[in-house]
Amino acid sequence: MELQEPRKKKNSKFKKYIPLCNLEKKISSYFNGFSIIIENIDGMKTIYERGFFGKANLSRSCPIIRQNEIIRKRQYLRRCKWESKDCKNIKKVIVVPDSDTDDDNYFVNLKPEYQIDRSPMKEKLCLSLVEAYYLSNYIKCLNVYCEDTLLSQSDMWQKFSETDTCFVSNYAIYKHFRRKGWVVKPGIKFGGDYILYKAGPPYYHASYVVIIDIVNEDLSRKKEMQRRSMDTVNIIGLNRLCETAGKELLICQLIWPSELIYISDQDLSKISINEILVRRWTETQDNQG
Repeated sequence: MELQEPRKKKNSKFKKYIPLCNLEKKISSYFNGFSIIIENIDGMKTIYERGFFGKANLSRSCPIIRQNEIIRKRQYLRRCKWESKDCKNIKKVIVVPDSDTDDDNYFVNLKPEYQIDRSPMKEKLCLSLVEAYYLSNYIKCLNVYCEDTLLSQSDMWQKFSETDTCFVSNYAIYKHFRRKGWVVKPGIKFGGDYILYKAGPPYYHASYVVIIDIVNEDLSRKKEMQRRSMDTVNIIGLNRLCETAGKELLICQLIWPSELIYISDQDLSKISINEILVRRWTETQDNQG
């Protein structure tokens, strides 16, 4: 079976970046009970540009730090509702008309406006629990604080597992593909758990939509840990959606050891992962082969 080549984005030029493991000083972040937040401007740029970790809270993905921010009209109207008289972070923004696409027609007769933004909102980089744990304990470039206390590896594992019941399985798959060189991002937009990019979102379209299926050692489904139906009809429907979006569906079977009730970070090596690539069979393709 031949694998499809990742689709390169138009006018994109790949830029090599220095690995995060070579940082002289660890980046500080804090756990807000849901995700991990980085507020330092240099830290945000470093974490995102050297591996595309996290997502900005105001920008579409990459944190944009500049004097005159460009936002859509709907974003500006939303910020007007959050205006505060005591806000000290008053800044000018450039407001452009709403549009779901940025094709050539959008820029015809475009009339941006200067407006004053008095909302207390400021750009932050939000890391998922698996991203933060990977950066802190595998890359070792991130410090995570909770209420002014630096979290240890065991503290993070416990807190993140309590916050998200799927943390262990999510992290196992995340680490698996990151170590293979893929850039791993959330896949909820395409009905999956993750999507995989070659090099990063600025350079290539996502190649695979990943769904996680936790199974016993005999490959029977572990019912108490399932997050979706794996019925044939559902898989066919999800696969057709992936085809429409120009991606392929990848099922990752996480083989859960029967002797382990609680899995720690050190036990991840005992978990095996099967990758199953899903493709729609047609008679024409079979005859051509």
